[in-house]
Amino acid sequence: MMIEIRHLEWITVTADGRKVLGYNQEWYPEKRQKLAGCGPTVGAMIAAYVEMKEWQMPVTTKEGATSKMLDIWKYATPRMHGLYKTRWLKEGLEAYMKERGLKGTPEAMPIPPIHMLAPSFEKLKNFIAEGLASDCPVGFLNLHSGGEPIPYHWHWMPLVKIEERDGKTLCTLWDEGVPYIFNLEKWLANTKFGGGFVRVMGTERELK
Repeated sequence: MMIEIRHLEWITVTADGRKVLGYNQEWYPEKRQKLAGCGPTVGAMIAAYVEMKEWQMPVTTKEGATSKMLDIWKYATPRMHGLYKTRWLKEGLEAYMKERGLKGTPEAMPIPPIHMLAPSFEKLKNFIAEGLASDCPVGFLNLHSGGEPIPYHWHWMPLVKIEERDGKTLCTLWDEGVPYIFNLEKWLANTKFGGGFVRVMGTERELK
């Protein structure tokens, strides 16, 4: 199995004269936004991808990405310690998409820190795979990396690919323009604080 969003180029932008994978919260203009803006930054990539499918409105530059990030900030504003609940990003995307008449349903799968209360690995794998198969990045809230090569704790990042390789289920995320690959099953088993995932289902197919 290998499922990847069809158009990585839709969330790849030109910044400072070079191509960059994804958006960066450091592009926000205000200090608090730079510190706490990972959630709305991921939300902006999801929104931009949906809008490209439905309206063919590309975001191709750092400036365009920053404008979208500022739009989503209004709907998914971080709290005192950030956007640390998956439902806050889901609800923000719901409100944004409803107001703009975009088709699609945001859905969340929170991962609690108590392992016996967490969803099964198969359920989580299917949630991510179905989200990517519907052709939209999946938001990933990582509160603790569980020993996996994930760059930050307490941080949102977009997932763009899931694959099974050598008996492992591997997910590819983007952060600060760099791709990272981690073992999903090990993350679920070893994360101390959990996190969660947000997908958007039922978006319009890209226009021809």
